[in-house]
Amino acid sequence: MRLSHALCVLGLLGAFAARADFSGAMKDYSAGNFEAAHAQFLGLAELGDCFSQFNLGAMALKGQGVARDRGAGVGWLQAAASNGCAAQVGDKLPGLVASLSPEQTAAAAAVIARYGHDRLKALGVVDPVFSCPDRSPAVASDTPAPDYPHLKGGRVADALVITALTVGADGRARDPQVLLAVPATAFPAAAVEAWLNSRFRPALHADAPVDSLLIAKLRFAGARGELAQVPEFKQALPRAAAGDPAAEYLVGVTATVDSDLGIDRARAGQMLVDSARAGNADAQYFIGMQVRASAACHPLADGQVWLQHAAAGGNPAAQVDVAAELLRGSPSPGQVAEARALLLSAVARDDYFARLHAVALLAASPVSGVRDPQAALGGARLLLAGEIQSDPQMFEGVAAAYAANQRFGDAVSQQRAALGKAWALGWKLDAMERRLAAYRADSAWQGDLYAGR
Repeated sequence: MRLSHALCVLGLLGAFAARADFSGAMKDYSAGNFEAAHAQFLGLAELGDCFSQFNLGAMALKGQGVARDRGAGVGWLQAAASNGCAAQVGDKLPGLVASLSPEQTAAAAAVIARYGHDRLKALGVVDPVFSCPDRSPAVASDTPAPDYPHLKGGRVADALVITALTVGADGRARDPQVLLAVPATAFPAAAVEAWLNSRFRPALHADAPVDSLLIAKLRFAGARGELAQVPEFKQALPRAAAGDPAAEYLVGVTATVDSDLGIDRARAGQMLVDSARAGNADAQYFIGMQVRASAACHPLADGQVWLQHAAAGGNPAAQVDVAAELLRGSPSPGQVAEARALLLSAVARDDYFARLHAVALLAASPVSGVRDPQAALGGARLLLAGEIQSDPQMFEGVAAAYAANQRFGDAVSQQRAALGKAWALGWKLDAMERRLAAYRADSAWQGDLYAGR
């Protein structure tokens, strides 16, 4: 029996959105793998997908994949209606609600309280907000022109690099994270170096400077100077319009910071949400990261729902973020094991930011059970062999990895390199000098490697 027939009293579900995870769930359902289908629908329902919420309602009413539960089934249908599927649910819902017992009414209310529109909006899942109205954003005040990379054959290509930066209250950038680069190689290193050497007017809250997240772009002008004519974008634009999640991410992220693609910010934001709900882990991370950055003025919207989905989907930066969250406070053995697995996955991925932070935690975490000196050293060597060589934090992570492996001479050398680069950028040096002293005394260091910037 097809799921669209499972709740015929309410009418057919109708046309489904073309979504990879949704399609997989439907295939499982059609094959009678109800538990697997239920798990996939539940993951999508958590991200506000009303079609999946509708189907969970149908499955609860029929006892497919879960015990038959009329109250939960009606609750899922109410959630689906509140999140955009009122037409699919139809006009039978009021009668179903009226027929519930007190216990069933409580079960329905529990579903609404967790998955209804109001709750998901408060969590930053539905209509996510990426800014705080009581804060002025950071603005670049002095950015050196980036060096144009030398390309094979002397080519001059149009390029774009979009980077997430933490801009400190001191007006300096740190934690560079390349979110998107077209082309993918050569240009990211030049962009990171330019941003690290930039000066910013920091974000302000109550007229006081505060740390903030900034999504910044650098354009490298080539022969045409038109993003829409760059092959990657030329191919992605029609695919994004057709609902391809990877293309929606590429176009959506770009259009949030650059108008040359002819797509306004509202449409770009919707593309990102559609991509994220379709299971694109990069889009999930992008949304989660920005929702978390605005949590100061949206207390319930910490981005964790998006970040956990992104980590499960394989985004390495999200894996590091979720691992760090698991290690806060007094983690249980299970949380430590889960965090360690996430970090080992992230350190092996070709993602500078994720590898940098995974190395730091595997080398120097205060939680002994998560440390893995050999894995940290392997990641450190990959960092040293990479394109980005201008970030003091990279050399600090490498130094910590050497120290964790009792290679203190190498640790001293790398920490001195970190200090030299940090001094040139005007960073605070006290914590870095304490680590250097520890390495000189043949002692490893444990703690938050990148705190106190």
